[in-house]
Amino acid sequence: MAADPVSGDFTRMLDATMQALGAVSAPAAGADGEPAAPPAGEAADGQVRAELGPDGRLRSLFVEPRLMRLGSEELTEHITTAVNAAIDAMRGATTPPQAGDLSQLREQLAEVRDTAVPRLGSFLAALTEAQDRLARGGPR
Repeated sequence: MAADPVSGDFTRMLDATMQALGAVSAPAAGADGEPAAPPAGEAADGQVRAELGPDGRLRSLFVEPRLMRLGSEELTEHITTAVNAAIDAMRGATTPPQAGDLSQLREQLAEVRDTAVPRLGSFLAALTEAQDRLARGGPR
C-alpha cells in the first residue's frame, strides 16, 4: 500500500512539534555553549546567597551561620537584598525562564505519532477503498 500523504503530513507535523518542544525544554545555554547559570543574588559580602529556579521561584537560600547572630531585622534585610538581586538578575537575563519539564508531553506526542499515525493511515485506506467500491457500484 502506498504511503498516504495525509498521514505523512501528520507525522511531519508531530515531528516538528516534538522538535520545537525539545528546543523549548532544553536548558538555556550561555554565550560559551555551557548551560546558563541560574539567576542568583548576594548580600552581606556574599554571606547571603539566593538562587532562583527556571520557573522564577526561589530555589535555594544560603545564610552564613555566623550571620545568625545578627538581629532578625538586620538578617531579613540581607535576605531580602539577596532575593531581590536574584530577581533583578533574572529580569536582566537575555533568555526568559524555562517553562518547565515538557518531557512527559514529548513522550505522549511520540506515542501518538507511533500509534495513531498507522491507525489513521489504515482508516484512510479503508475509507478510500470503500469510496472506490461505491464508485464502481460494487458490494457495500
